[in-house]
Amino acid sequence: VSKDWFTTHDKSEIDRLGNVDFYAPSGPQCVGVVPKLHNTSAGIEMYQLPPTLTKQVFEKTEGPYRSGVTKKFSNKRSAKKIAKFKVGTIAQSGLAGFYVSRLLGHLVEVPPTTYRTMDMQEFEKVGEQARTTGHPDCTQAWANLRAMAKSANPRIVLSGGKLVYGALAQNPRGENSSPEDYWTVGAIRGHSFYKVLSSKAPVASVLDLSDAKSLQDLALAQDMIRGVILDSIFRQVDRLGNISVAVLQHYVTSDGKVKWDDKVSDKDKTDAASPLLALKRILYKDNDDGMNWGRDSISVSPILNEAHHVDPTIYNRLQWLAGLMQDSEPGSDAKIKDYFVNVVQISGDNYDKLKASLIKQAASLKSRVDSKDIQLDLDFEGTIKNLYAKGIEAAQAAKNAATSAVIPTGETPTPAT
Repeated sequence: VSKDWFTTHDKSEIDRLGNVDFYAPSGPQCVGVVPKLHNTSAGIEMYQLPPTLTKQVFEKTEGPYRSGVTKKFSNKRSAKKIAKFKVGTIAQSGLAGFYVSRLLGHLVEVPPTTYRTMDMQEFEKVGEQARTTGHPDCTQAWANLRAMAKSANPRIVLSGGKLVYGALAQNPRGENSSPEDYWTVGAIRGHSFYKVLSSKAPVASVLDLSDAKSLQDLALAQDMIRGVILDSIFRQVDRLGNISVAVLQHYVTSDGKVKWDDKVSDKDKTDAASPLLALKRILYKDNDDGMNWGRDSISVSPILNEAHHVDPTIYNRLQWLAGLMQDSEPGSDAKIKDYFVNVVQISGDNYDKLKASLIKQAASLKSRVDSKDIQLDLDFEGTIKNLYAKGIEAAQAAKNAATSAVIPTGETPTPAT
């Protein structure tokens, strides 16, 4: 199994999130730090401020509840939101969701998330602005957090009482919010990509995989099944209201790698051995309502039960990770737990429950694959590579020819170090 868990984008975003300065009063590192006042959960939002707006003015005028602006499910502000900070169990769910999504093969577009701490004084200052919010559940959630901070509850406060700890997540790139009813189970069943998932016939007989037009349904079908598997592992409750869609540019490089992003540089275009393909992809913008370990059924359960196709990457990695959690290699279970507790930063108890849930999901999928109820024939990357194989071959031949041209006849090239 590949150990290149994190993409270049992931690594740069984690570095950026680690360097977000909650306290700088001015300058290029300065951000607006204000409470999340809509929807059901409490959190802190970070905003990149335009040169015309100071941190002090932004936080004072746009931080508190604003009549007519702060609503139950929205709270528009005049700057660009770049990150969200959450604490407690929802922070652990967000952190573990990101890491597991990468370990299992970059499942859907789960935004990069990293562990951060915040000065108690700053946290309490923001919390005071959240005594009134747009949603009663959010108001109550903030009241609970203020009480936990005041009592230095170890679930959100580090020993010493001076730092609150949690997860800082990237605000999704290229995101287009979707109406919630678009992602009800009934509405999902009506989409063309769902016909691919729910059919018992092979994918190749449902889609013409020799036609680039098939790539859109293939991409969304793969995103959907990967996402519902992830949600089933985490017992994610609030998913259908937290799915967004982004149009990302896809291409195959001259080295045969499939890449996609919301923006493509001139260098990327030069390296492309295929046309740039604008395809919709599913974003899992919030992953903090998981770890509801007592839930037997969650909103996406029907989708997983009705699906008959999974991509081999998530299936194989899930079996691999479940094996490591059961000592398929000497001492691997202890090493995996140590990683999740000390690197990912979730509690030992939450790891134990995550482990049990992941092993159960791996066994369930294996049983369905063994009985031929599920076929491992969803392969977006393999399909796009096959479609543009000639372009890849031509690009590699041109690269080899260029390399040969600069090596004088009779000389042996120096081995790479």
